[in-house]
Amino acid sequence: MRKLRSLGEWVAADPPASSKPPGPILLAFTVVPVLVLLCVHYGWWPSPFGDFRWLDPLLVSAAALFILAVVGLVWAIRTLYVLGQDRCWSWWILPAPIVVVGAVAVVMLVPQVSFLDKSGEFETVALDLLENLGRVAEQLEIGPFDIRRARVAPPDEVYFIDNDSMFATSRGWVYSPAGTPSGFGAFSATHLSGPWYEFTAIWRD
Repeated sequence: MRKLRSLGEWVAADPPASSKPPGPILLAFTVVPVLVLLCVHYGWWPSPFGDFRWLDPLLVSAAALFILAVVGLVWAIRTLYVLGQDRCWSWWILPAPIVVVGAVAVVMLVPQVSFLDKSGEFETVALDLLENLGRVAEQLEIGPFDIRRARVAPPDEVYFIDNDSMFATSRGWVYSPAGTPSGFGAFSATHLSGPWYEFTAIWRD
């Protein structure tokens, strides 16, 4: 009867006697989820309002993190076999951690696009809505920002509801040239710059 493989042998896919260093396949399984996480982080992701709305970024991020965790375990076991048992060195040990460290460095050094970076495009929509009172804009994609709805509240406030708003909580931004917006529900607003405010509102019975 064949002996059951240990967990380490099963994950590493080879018995210790024929241990192999991390290779190009493991590197590919590192690069792909890292690229996915970078795309989600910087908003380079299909719009939730288009044909790819099923490609939920939260689920995709969770899957990418799970794959990276498994890859990290495989990398650690194979590296320990090569360095500890075979007492040799392979340059294939380095690429996977270099990819991960490089991605972390990119996130730390390259900031995400902020709302104020795109405020000009938001203002164009706000002014258009103010000129066409009664009209509501829905499912807008402005840079990395997905706006579920944009509407005018008299006299001259324009609310942009972020698509991440859930249940009784609404979040987003307000164009309010007259000053602090009046709001709705349990409302709080933070001034960003000029006529722009970031808000959170909670509807209560």
